[in-house]
Formats: sequence, C-alpha cells, structure tokens
Amino acid sequence: MKISTKAIVLATVFSLAVSSDVVSQCSKTWVRKKCVPKVSPFIHNGQMNSTLLKEGDKMESVMTFYSGQDYRILICAEETLENVSFLVSDMTGKVLYDSKAHNNTDFWDFKVKTTTEMRVEVAAGKNEGGNGSASGCVSILVGFKSK
Repeated sequence: MKISTKAIVLATVFSLAVSSDVVSQCSKTWVRKKCVPKVSPFIHNGQMNSTLLKEGDKMESVMTFYSGQDYRILICAEETLENVSFLVSDMTGKVLYDSKAHNNTDFWDFKVKTTTEMRVEVAAGKNEGGNGSASGCVSILVGFKSK
C-alpha cells in the first residue's frame, strides 16, 4: 500500500497539534480549573506563568508590582510534585520571601510601597521516597485587591 505525501503531512500536523494541546493543558486549562480559584480573595491579574517541571528543576520569572497595591503570589503545582518551594527577591538579589521559612506555604501576601520588579524562583524538590522522575505542571499566579 502506497502512503501519499499528503497523508504524511497531515499526520505530522495532527501530531504537532496533539502535543501542543498537551502543553496548553498545563498552561491554560489546568491553571484555570485548579489554580485561579486559589488566588481568592484576590483578583487574578490574568497572567499565567506555567511550565512542566521535573524533580530538581527550577523556573524563574521577573514580575512588576505597582505601588500602593496589595498582592498575592501563588505557586500552584500538580500533586505529582510534593516538595515545591519558592523564593521572591528584589533585582539586587535580596530575599524578600522564602516559602521554606514559612512551612512551605504556596502563597505570599504583601503590599508594595513603590513600583518595583521582583524575581520569583520556583523549585521542585525531590519527592519523599520517589525515584527522582516525577514531573508536573507548576504555575506562578499573581492576584491583587481592588481598592
């Protein structure tokens, strides 16, 4: 049986569309269903900084926060990753918040006096009793309180 070039091209396009959909499940659908509700009582700002992490991996994002505003940074991770922590620092490297020092909580509420950029680093630690191969979606979400 002869396979046409058109059939091969269509199969390739379909494969790319399916793998793209898997990635978008992590960054859009999963975040909307599982993470955005956890930002409450703050209002989600609409940005989704998500990626797939394996045990031992890190992700980093630089974000701008505006003066006089109350904020919540929320780290949302799939249950397959057990030891996810985050660190917030200013652009000089001064640590402003370390979740490990706060019972590994998944959020930090704070107020910004002056508009500033902050670096948020998320780390997926080793799972208890795991073999080091666990992976899952991790997202950084920001919420604010309206005045």
